[in-house]
Amino acid sequence: MTNTTPKTKIPPLMWAFTIVFALAAAVGGYVIGERDGQQNALNQMEEHVGGVESEGAGAEGADVGIPDSAKPGTDFSPVKADANGFFDATIQGPSAPITSQDEIDNAARRDPKDPMAVGALDAPVVISEFSDWDCPFCIRHSTTVEPELIKEYVEKGYVRIEWNDLAVQGPASIAAAKAGRAAAEQGRFAEYKDAYMAAAANKGGHPGFELEDFIGFAKKAEVPDIEKFIADAQSDKYNEAIDKARDYAQGLGITGTPGFIVGKKFLAGAMPIGDFRSAINTQLTAK
Repeated sequence: MTNTTPKTKIPPLMWAFTIVFALAAAVGGYVIGERDGQQNALNQMEEHVGGVESEGAGAEGADVGIPDSAKPGTDFSPVKADANGFFDATIQGPSAPITSQDEIDNAARRDPKDPMAVGALDAPVVISEFSDWDCPFCIRHSTTVEPELIKEYVEKGYVRIEWNDLAVQGPASIAAAKAGRAAAEQGRFAEYKDAYMAAAANKGGHPGFELEDFIGFAKKAEVPDIEKFIADAQSDKYNEAIDKARDYAQGLGITGTPGFIVGKKFLAGAMPIGDFRSAINTQLTAK
Protein backbone atom coordinates (compact mmCIF):
# COMPACT_ATOMS: atom_id res chain seq x y z
CA MET A 1 0.00 0.00 0.00
CA THR A 2 1.11 3.53 -0.56
CA ASN A 3 2.75 4.99 2.51
CA THR A 4 1.73 8.64 2.77
CA THR A 5 3.26 9.13 6.21
CA PRO A 6 6.86 10.44 6.34
CA LYS A 7 9.24 7.64 7.19
CA THR A 8 10.15 7.49 10.83
CA LYS A 9 13.54 6.72 12.26
CA ILE A 10 14.08 3.00 12.65
CA PRO A 11 16.03 1.93 15.75
CA PRO A 12 19.62 1.18 14.62
CA LEU A 13 19.74 -2.14 16.47
CA MET A 14 16.86 -3.42 14.35
CA TRP A 15 18.48 -2.94 10.93
CA ALA A 16 20.38 -6.22 11.13
CA PHE A 17 17.21 -8.06 11.96
CA THR A 18 15.44 -6.40 9.04
CA ILE A 19 17.79 -8.29 6.72
CA VAL A 20 17.32 -11.55 8.60
CA PHE A 21 13.56 -11.08 8.58
CA ALA A 22 13.49 -10.44 4.84
CA LEU A 23 15.41 -13.66 4.25
CA ALA A 24 13.14 -15.55 6.61
CA ALA A 25 10.30 -14.44 4.37
CA ALA A 26 11.25 -17.30 2.09
CA VAL A 27 9.38 -19.59 4.47
CA GLY A 28 7.13 -17.00 6.05
CA GLY A 29 5.39 -15.47 3.06
CA TYR A 30 6.69 -11.93 3.52
CA VAL A 31 4.78 -9.62 1.15
CA ILE A 32 4.78 -5.83 0.94
CA GLY A 33 2.06 -3.44 -0.19
CA GLU A 34 -1.23 -3.81 -2.03
CA ARG A 35 -1.92 -6.44 -4.66
CA ASP A 36 0.47 -5.19 -7.37
CA GLY A 37 3.14 -4.38 -4.84
CA GLN A 38 2.70 -7.77 -3.19
CA GLN A 39 3.11 -9.65 -6.46
CA ASN A 40 6.19 -7.61 -7.40
CA ALA A 41 7.73 -8.37 -4.03
CA LEU A 42 6.98 -12.06 -4.48
CA ASN A 43 8.53 -12.11 -7.93
CA GLN A 44 11.70 -10.44 -6.68
CA MET A 45 12.01 -12.81 -3.73
CA GLU A 46 11.50 -15.84 -5.96
CA GLU A 47 14.40 -14.61 -8.08
CA HIS A 48 16.77 -13.87 -5.19
CA VAL A 49 15.69 -16.27 -2.45
CA GLY A 50 13.27 -18.80 -3.85
CA GLY A 51 10.44 -20.69 -2.25
CA VAL A 52 8.35 -17.69 -1.24
CA GLU A 53 4.87 -18.64 -0.10
CA SER A 54 2.21 -16.79 -2.07
CA GLU A 55 -1.20 -15.86 -0.75
CA GLY A 56 -3.33 -18.93 -0.34
CA ALA A 57 -0.35 -21.29 -0.28
CA GLY A 58 -1.36 -22.57 3.13
CA ALA A 59 -4.94 -23.27 2.12
CA GLU A 60 -4.28 -27.00 2.31
CA GLY A 61 -4.37 -26.55 6.08
CA ALA A 62 -7.93 -25.29 5.93
CA ASP A 63 -9.48 -28.61 6.95
CA VAL A 64 -6.85 -29.61 9.49
CA GLY A 65 -8.34 -29.59 12.96
CA ILE A 66 -6.71 -28.65 16.25
CA PRO A 67 -4.22 -31.41 17.14
CA ASP A 68 -5.47 -33.77 19.85
CA SER A 69 -2.21 -33.27 21.75
CA ALA A 70 -2.60 -29.49 21.93
CA LYS A 71 -3.22 -28.04 25.37
CA PRO A 72 -5.18 -24.76 25.51
CA GLY A 73 -4.46 -21.87 27.79
CA THR A 74 -6.79 -21.32 30.70
CA ASP A 75 -5.95 -17.85 32.00
CA PHE A 76 -8.81 -15.70 30.76
CA SER A 77 -8.38 -13.22 33.62
CA PRO A 78 -9.85 -9.75 32.96
CA VAL A 79 -7.39 -7.10 31.83
CA LYS A 80 -5.84 -5.34 34.82
CA ALA A 81 -6.72 -1.66 35.15
CA ASP A 82 -4.47 1.05 36.54
CA ALA A 83 -5.09 2.54 39.97
CA ASN A 84 -7.31 5.21 38.40
CA GLY A 85 -9.65 2.56 37.00
CA PHE A 86 -8.58 3.07 33.39
CA PHE A 87 -6.34 0.91 31.21
CA ASP A 88 -2.87 1.39 29.75
CA ALA A 89 -3.64 2.41 26.17
CA THR A 90 -0.04 3.44 25.49
CA ILE A 91 1.16 -0.16 25.39
CA GLN A 92 3.27 -1.08 22.36
CA GLY A 93 6.26 -3.13 21.30
CA PRO A 94 7.40 -6.70 22.03
CA SER A 95 7.85 -8.43 25.37
CA ALA A 96 11.63 -8.49 24.92
CA PRO A 97 14.12 -7.32 22.28
CA ILE A 98 14.06 -9.13 18.94
CA THR A 99 17.54 -9.35 17.48
CA SER A 100 17.32 -12.56 15.46
CA GLN A 101 14.79 -14.82 13.76
CA ASP A 102 15.03 -17.21 16.73
CA GLU A 103 13.61 -14.46 18.96
CA ILE A 104 10.65 -13.60 16.76
CA ASP A 105 8.16 -14.99 19.27
CA ASN A 106 9.23 -12.20 21.64
CA ALA A 107 6.67 -10.20 19.66
CA ALA A 108 4.09 -11.78 21.96
CA ARG A 109 3.65 -9.36 24.88
CA ARG A 110 1.44 -11.56 27.08
CA ASP A 111 0.91 -8.52 29.26
CA PRO A 112 -2.01 -8.82 31.71
CA LYS A 113 -2.48 -5.04 31.38
CA ASP A 114 -2.81 -5.09 27.59
CA PRO A 115 -6.26 -3.67 26.71
CA MET A 116 -5.75 -4.31 22.97
CA ALA A 117 -5.53 -8.10 23.15
CA VAL A 118 -8.06 -10.92 23.18
CA GLY A 119 -7.56 -14.46 24.40
CA ALA A 120 -5.91 -16.37 27.20
CA LEU A 121 -2.65 -15.00 28.58
CA ASP A 122 -1.17 -18.48 28.47
CA ALA A 123 -2.49 -19.46 25.03
CA PRO A 124 0.15 -21.62 23.31
CA VAL A 125 0.18 -19.43 20.16
CA VAL A 126 0.07 -15.64 20.01
CA ILE A 127 -0.79 -13.75 16.83
CA SER A 128 0.84 -10.32 16.84
CA GLU A 129 -1.18 -8.31 14.34
CA PHE A 130 0.34 -5.23 12.69
CA SER A 131 -2.54 -3.27 11.25
CA ASP A 132 -3.77 0.08 9.99
CA TRP A 133 -7.32 1.23 10.70
CA ASP A 134 -7.60 2.87 7.27
CA CYS A 135 -6.26 -0.12 5.30
CA PRO A 136 -8.88 -1.95 3.15
CA PHE A 137 -7.07 -5.28 3.49
CA CYS A 138 -6.84 -4.90 7.28
CA ILE A 139 -10.56 -4.21 7.35
CA ARG A 140 -11.25 -7.27 5.22
CA HIS A 141 -9.20 -9.46 7.57
CA SER A 142 -10.93 -8.05 10.63
CA THR A 143 -14.41 -8.71 9.26
CA THR A 144 -13.88 -12.06 7.53
CA VAL A 145 -10.95 -14.13 8.82
CA GLU A 146 -10.51 -12.82 12.36
CA PRO A 147 -14.04 -13.69 13.58
CA GLU A 148 -13.43 -17.28 12.52
CA LEU A 149 -10.04 -17.36 14.24
CA ILE A 150 -11.65 -16.07 17.42
CA LYS A 151 -14.39 -18.70 17.28
CA GLU A 152 -12.11 -21.62 16.43
CA TYR A 153 -9.00 -20.80 18.47
CA VAL A 154 -9.20 -17.74 20.72
CA GLU A 155 -12.38 -18.64 22.59
CA LYS A 156 -11.03 -22.16 23.16
CA GLY A 157 -7.74 -20.93 24.62
CA TYR A 158 -5.38 -21.97 21.81
CA VAL A 159 -4.61 -18.51 20.41
CA ARG A 160 -4.25 -14.98 21.73
CA ILE A 161 -4.40 -12.00 19.35
CA GLU A 162 -2.50 -8.80 20.18
CA TRP A 163 -2.97 -5.56 18.24
CA ASN A 164 -0.03 -3.43 17.06
CA ASP A 165 -0.71 -0.09 15.36
CA LEU A 166 1.07 0.33 12.04
CA ALA A 167 -0.40 3.66 10.98
CA VAL A 168 1.10 4.23 7.53
CA GLN A 169 -1.87 5.46 5.48
CA GLY A 170 -1.65 9.08 6.55
CA PRO A 171 -3.60 11.41 8.88
CA ALA A 172 -6.78 9.30 8.80
CA SER A 173 -4.80 6.30 10.02
CA ILE A 174 -3.27 8.21 12.89
CA ALA A 175 -6.60 9.75 13.91
CA ALA A 176 -8.22 6.32 13.89
CA ALA A 177 -5.36 4.79 15.89
CA LYS A 178 -5.76 7.48 18.54
CA ALA A 179 -9.50 6.85 18.74
CA GLY A 180 -8.91 3.11 19.05
CA ARG A 181 -6.57 3.69 21.96
CA ALA A 182 -9.05 6.09 23.53
CA ALA A 183 -11.58 3.24 23.54
CA ALA A 184 -8.93 0.85 24.86
CA GLU A 185 -8.26 3.19 27.79
CA GLN A 186 -11.84 2.59 28.90
CA GLY A 187 -11.67 -1.17 28.34
CA ARG A 188 -13.80 -1.28 25.19
CA PHE A 189 -11.20 -1.85 22.47
CA ALA A 190 -12.60 -5.10 21.04
CA GLU A 191 -16.14 -3.74 20.99
CA TYR A 192 -15.01 -0.48 19.40
CA LYS A 193 -12.94 -2.31 16.81
CA ASP A 194 -15.92 -4.48 15.85
CA ALA A 195 -18.14 -1.41 15.38
CA TYR A 196 -15.47 0.45 13.40
CA MET A 197 -14.56 -2.46 11.12
CA ALA A 198 -18.17 -3.35 10.35
CA ALA A 199 -18.87 0.22 9.24
CA ALA A 200 -15.59 0.39 7.33
CA ALA A 201 -16.34 -2.82 5.45
CA ASN A 202 -19.70 -1.43 4.35
CA LYS A 203 -18.09 1.79 3.18
CA GLY A 204 -15.35 0.08 1.17
CA GLY A 205 -11.86 1.28 0.26
CA HIS A 206 -10.06 3.61 2.63
CA PRO A 207 -12.89 4.73 4.94
CA GLY A 208 -11.23 7.98 6.06
CA PHE A 209 -13.44 8.24 9.14
CA GLU A 210 -13.44 11.40 11.24
CA LEU A 211 -14.21 12.33 14.83
CA GLU A 212 -17.99 12.19 14.49
CA ASP A 213 -17.68 8.67 13.10
CA PHE A 214 -15.41 7.67 15.99
CA ILE A 215 -17.94 9.00 18.48
CA GLY A 216 -20.64 6.90 16.84
CA PHE A 217 -18.53 3.77 17.09
CA ALA A 218 -17.68 4.54 20.72
CA LYS A 219 -21.36 4.86 21.57
CA LYS A 220 -22.15 1.60 19.81
CA ALA A 221 -19.30 -0.05 21.73
CA GLU A 222 -20.75 1.35 24.96
CA VAL A 223 -17.60 3.24 25.90
CA PRO A 224 -18.61 4.50 29.39
CA ASP A 225 -17.39 8.10 29.29
CA ILE A 226 -17.92 9.58 25.84
CA GLU A 227 -16.63 13.01 26.82
CA LYS A 228 -13.36 11.48 28.00
CA PHE A 229 -13.21 9.44 24.79
CA ILE A 230 -13.58 12.58 22.69
CA ALA A 231 -10.91 14.43 24.65
CA ASP A 232 -8.49 11.50 24.55
CA ALA A 233 -9.02 10.84 20.84
CA GLN A 234 -8.15 14.46 20.03
CA SER A 235 -5.21 14.71 22.43
CA ASP A 236 -1.56 13.92 21.82
CA LYS A 237 -1.33 11.42 24.70
CA TYR A 238 -1.01 8.41 22.36
CA ASN A 239 1.25 10.01 19.74
CA GLU A 240 4.50 8.63 21.14
CA ALA A 241 3.08 5.12 21.48
CA ILE A 242 1.78 5.16 17.90
CA ASP A 243 5.13 6.43 16.58
CA LYS A 244 7.06 3.81 18.55
CA ALA A 245 4.70 1.07 17.36
CA ARG A 246 5.41 2.10 13.76
CA ASP A 247 9.16 2.15 14.41
CA TYR A 248 8.91 -1.30 15.99
CA ALA A 249 7.14 -2.79 12.97
CA GLN A 250 9.39 -1.11 10.43
CA GLY A 251 12.43 -2.19 12.42
CA LEU A 252 11.31 -5.77 11.83
CA GLY A 253 11.00 -5.09 8.12
CA ILE A 254 7.19 -4.92 8.18
CA THR A 255 6.14 -1.99 6.00
CA GLY A 256 2.88 -3.23 4.48
CA THR A 257 -0.40 -3.93 6.23
CA PRO A 258 -1.73 -6.18 7.52
CA GLY A 259 1.13 -8.33 8.78
CA PHE A 260 1.01 -11.13 11.33
CA ILE A 261 3.60 -12.86 13.45
CA VAL A 262 1.89 -16.15 14.24
CA GLY A 263 4.06 -17.64 16.96
CA LYS A 264 7.30 -18.06 15.01
CA LYS A 265 5.84 -17.67 11.51
CA PHE A 266 5.18 -14.48 9.55
CA LEU A 267 2.16 -14.04 7.29
CA ALA A 268 1.67 -10.94 5.18
CA GLY A 269 -1.47 -9.51 3.68
CA ALA A 270 -5.13 -10.42 4.03
CA MET A 271 -4.43 -14.15 3.87
CA PRO A 272 -7.11 -16.87 3.66
CA ILE A 273 -8.00 -18.55 6.93
CA GLY A 274 -6.35 -21.75 5.72
CA ASP A 275 -2.95 -20.08 5.96
CA PHE A 276 -3.61 -19.18 9.59
CA ARG A 277 -4.94 -22.64 10.42
CA SER A 278 -1.88 -24.24 8.88
CA ALA A 279 0.53 -21.99 10.79
CA ILE A 280 -1.33 -22.33 14.08
CA ASN A 281 -1.92 -26.09 13.95
CA THR A 282 1.67 -26.81 12.97
CA GLN A 283 2.88 -24.94 16.03
CA LEU A 284 0.26 -26.47 18.30
CA THR A 285 1.54 -29.88 17.23
CA ALA A 286 5.05 -28.87 18.22
CA LYS A 287 4.02 -27.68 21.71
